Amino acid sequence: MSRRAGARIPLHEQMYTVIRARIASREWDQGHQLPPEWQLADEFGVSRGTARQAITRLVNDGLLDRSAGRGTFVADRQPLAYPVSDLLGFSRRITDSGRTPSSRVVQVDVVQRSQAPADFVFDNAVRKLLSIGRVRLADDIPVALEHFYLPWPRFAGLADIDLESVGIYDTLEADFGVKIQLGDFTLTIADLDEWQAEQLDDPPGSPVFLMRGCVVDNNEVIIAGVSSYYRRDAFSFQFSMARREHGQHPVARPLNPVLSLQPDTA
Repeated sequence: MSRRAGARIPLHEQMYTVIRARIASREWDQGHQLPPEWQLADEFGVSRGTARQAITRLVNDGLLDRSAGRGTFVADRQPLAYPVSDLLGFSRRITDSGRTPSSRVVQVDVVQRSQAPADFVFDNAVRKLLSIGRVRLADDIPVALEHFYLPWPRFAGLADIDLESVGIYDTLEADFGVKIQLGDFTLTIADLDEWQAEQLDDPPGSPVFLMRGCVVDNNEVIIAGVSSYYRRDAFSFQFSMARREHGQHPVARPLNPVLSLQPDTA
């Protein structure tokens, strides 16, 4: 790694970015032991002080664990409890878990209604839809790809909003006067196509969880169709259910479906 003429990115920042990408792509998976600092410095063509600065930053980010006498390892990611019994936005879920959420907008278009999945049954008066695609990240690691379809021109103003820094559900309620009543979703398994795989840093054909359904307002009108692709190595779905047995009422325990964001240990 060398500094080009006129380059403004410090060497420690370049090294930090490359190592972070190796962790995100799982080239260096959980528990992977990093080479010693002198070897990393030699690989990246930087001083040991520069290498130490990049490594220290990754430790502070929680991506690496450094242990005296043992070395430096890619940190284990603890499961993220993600209850799905309430319709909360992704950002709030991630924030509540202690991680940092962020988004990358990959598509904003106006499309014909026929271009949306057929199971999104919008009102007959809806002819066009605002299509929004976003990659969702936790601690800068892409973990989900979501696609929203919303009636156009009712929600045309969303296209002018910084969709990388706001929650769509929160914005619909705060800025468009929507009163969201419920979300009705199904969970299946899907394989990533080439474009989806590129967005999620996963190989094409990788299996992912696909949660698809519609969001309805208090007038029982569909205001959004949503398809969310969750990386299999990042998420697992857990459900707690009461059993109805022998015609009796179920045990008095609330249904608590949970989506957990956790590493793939397979």
